[in-house]
Amino acid sequence: METSTPLHRPVLLTEVREWLHPELGQVVVDGTLGDGGHSEMFCEMVGPKGLVIGIDRDPEALPAASNRLHRFGNVFRAVHGNFKDAPRLALSVTKRPVDRVLLDLGWSTTQFMVRGRGFSFLTNEHLDMRFDPTEESESAAEIVNGYKKEELVKIFRLYGEEPQAEKIAEAIVRARMREPITTTQQLANVIVSVAPRHGKIHPATQVFQALRIAVNDELSVLHDALEAITDFVPSGARIGIITFHSLEDRIVKRFVSMRKDVVSLTKKPVAPTLEEIRDNPRSRSSKLRIFEKK
Repeated sequence: METSTPLHRPVLLTEVREWLHPELGQVVVDGTLGDGGHSEMFCEMVGPKGLVIGIDRDPEALPAASNRLHRFGNVFRAVHGNFKDAPRLALSVTKRPVDRVLLDLGWSTTQFMVRGRGFSFLTNEHLDMRFDPTEESESAAEIVNGYKKEELVKIFRLYGEEPQAEKIAEAIVRARMREPITTTQQLANVIVSVAPRHGKIHPATQVFQALRIAVNDELSVLHDALEAITDFVPSGARIGIITFHSLEDRIVKRFVSMRKDVVSLTKKPVAPTLEEIRDNPRSRSSKLRIFEKK
C-alpha cells in the first residue's frame, strides 16, 4: 500500500501575505523553500509576469517543491544553495531587481521526519543533522563523539539554552567511552538517563536543537544572510524573517536596529493567532519581523 507524506504546513501564511505583500509582476526570493508552501502563495500573488525563486540547502527539497508548483510554469524557479548566497543565486536566474525576500527559519516536517538524517529523536536514524549532506561539514555524530566535554557544554548552553548542559555532556562523554554514539536513539537515551522527562517537552529537545544549529552554523549563516541580502536589494524592497527561538530573533532585532538603511515595519514581532496555534501547534513559537530597505 502506498502512503503519502503530509506536506509541511507553512506558518504565519496570512501574516506574511499581509506584511510582505508582493504585488503583481514582482520578483520574490523564498530563501527557505521547504515544501513550497510560502512560494505557492507568492506565485499566486505575483501572477504570470512575476517570478518566485525558491532556494534550499536540502537538495531533496527542490524536486518535490518544483513538482508541487509545476502549474506556475516559468513563474517559479528552484535553486539549490544556502540563503546567505541569495544575491548570487538570484542573479543566476534573473537580472531583475528583487522586491521581496522571505526566510522561514523553522524546520520542515518532511525534512525532519522523512529524510533520515537524524534531526528528530522520534525515529531511530543516523546522527547526521546536515541540511545539505553534500557539504563537507561535521555531522552531529562527529561533534558528539569528538568534542571535549567543555565544548559540548558550550554548544548545549549557547544554542539550546539547556539548563542541564553540564550533566548531559558528562553523560555523553561516559557513554561514548563504551561505544560511539551514532544514532538518534542512542543519544536520546543518554540524555533521558540523566535528565528524565518532566511535563510535555522531551528532555532531548534542546540538545537536538543545539546540535542542529551547530552542525549547520545557523546563527552565523543568518547574520551573513541579513547583511548580504539587505546590501543586494533595492530601495523599497521588503525582507521578512520568521524565527522560532530567542537566539534567532535577537540577531534579527539587533540587525534592524543597527542598520541605518532599513526601517522596521513590524515594531514588535508578529505572532500566530490562537486559531493557527490550535490548528498547527508547531507555529506556537514563531515570530515574524518585516523590514524595508530605505
